[in-house]
Amino acid sequence: MTRPLRLAERMRTSTPLAAAALAVSLTACSGGSDTSADPAGGPGSPPPSEEPSASLSTAAPLPTGPHAKDGFNYPACKDGACEIYVRTGTKVPMKQSVAGFGTLVVSKATSSGVDFAGKSPDATGSIGQQPGYRARIGKLDVVTVTVNQRHPAGNGVETLAILRLSPA
Repeated sequence: MTRPLRLAERMRTSTPLAAAALAVSLTACSGGSDTSADPAGGPGSPPPSEEPSASLSTAAPLPTGPHAKDGFNYPACKDGACEIYVRTGTKVPMKQSVAGFGTLVVSKATSSGVDFAGKSPDATGSIGQQPGYRARIGKLDVVTVTVNQRHPAGNGVETLAILRLSPA
């Protein structure tokens, strides 16, 4: 009857390359040093010690993700060309001659999309417009760049979207 070979016996009968690979494997498993390890550590490893840094400030953080070229500067849109952050209730002043209406109104900005319209009987809007979509309102093209950016608001976080406006 043949008995299975133990590890030490198998190492004696294997090639030197296989033995070296096994030794490296055993060293890594037994907690030996591995200079190629991820600095953040793997599962079950203690977190790396960190010194307090300036990134832990109490100042309100900027919105995450892409940034709007014109930020919250809504008057930059009067000429019909801008890229701005909007939230529920935003009113963007427009030149009637450029857009065909005087104010772009955002009635809702949520993770499911952005609802907006021109404040004029002739200017129909868009409901639930997702990122990458374009709507024409009056003489204005409105592209939703992104929705659901995090932005501090009062005691919580509100949804922001970025709209890119351009004359149609």
